[in-house]
Amino acid sequence: MLAMTVGTAGFAINDAMMKLLVADLPVSQIMVLRGLIVASLALVWLAREGRLRSLSDIRRGSVLLRAALEGTIVLVYMQALRAIPLGLATAILQATPLMITAVAAIWGRETVGLARWAAVVVGFVGVLIIVQPDAHGIEPAMLLAVITAVFVGARDLSNRLVPAQVPLFLIVFAASVASVLGGGVLATAEATPWLWPDAHQLALIVGAATFVLGSTALITLSFRGTEISAVSPFRYVGVPVALLIGFFVWGDAPNFWAGVGIGLVVAAGLFAMRDEARRAQSR
Repeated sequence: MLAMTVGTAGFAINDAMMKLLVADLPVSQIMVLRGLIVASLALVWLAREGRLRSLSDIRRGSVLLRAALEGTIVLVYMQALRAIPLGLATAILQATPLMITAVAAIWGRETVGLARWAAVVVGFVGVLIIVQPDAHGIEPAMLLAVITAVFVGARDLSNRLVPAQVPLFLIVFAASVASVLGGGVLATAEATPWLWPDAHQLALIVGAATFVLGSTALITLSFRGTEISAVSPFRYVGVPVALLIGFFVWGDAPNFWAGVGIGLVVAAGLFAMRDEARRAQSR
């Protein structure tokens, strides 16, 4: 539970660092620099574990698919973070487990009862309240956050395709390489030239890379030797952490309806997890 809490909070801190960076540097440059650092750290970890020979597994289709989805998530989410508060973006991403539940039910991979379907509907209503569409539709940045949640769901589903013997940090390495390549392609389309980062910006990039790697390790550790249903609810710690960071750093605070939407998404997610835990226990 502690590992999940710290890991989830770490991802919120990473997102805050990225939001600070995109205000001054091109997205492509941040993707490339952070990706190179994360890839280097992942290689060091693989060498420490004596698993460099596993690098050949990067050619697996499942690993490449997950890496491509991860690179897309970074690209889309960073564009969203430019314009919307960190807390709202984080809350929208918490709808991902509900999306996965709906997809699993529609594809017939899982039997979903009425209670969990109700939770899915409530969660989606919560997302709509957060994005607050008007007569002109959904704000583009909010829509990008919703699209990010869809890609996160696809990435999480792709995890099931990756063989268990593939090391975690090889997956992280592949995702980082995809981020570097994606940033390189984006750089050819961006009008903003790359800038030499100052000491503060460089510290933020290194810090974001460190938090990504550390949080990935902690969340993986949290699922080992324990009940998934016991630790999964602590994933939602990221929402209050992101809201607090957003308030103290940018002065952002959700309005009344956004607060209602956040509450619905979190409550629906927690209910769905508890319902699934009950079903697993009865089985």
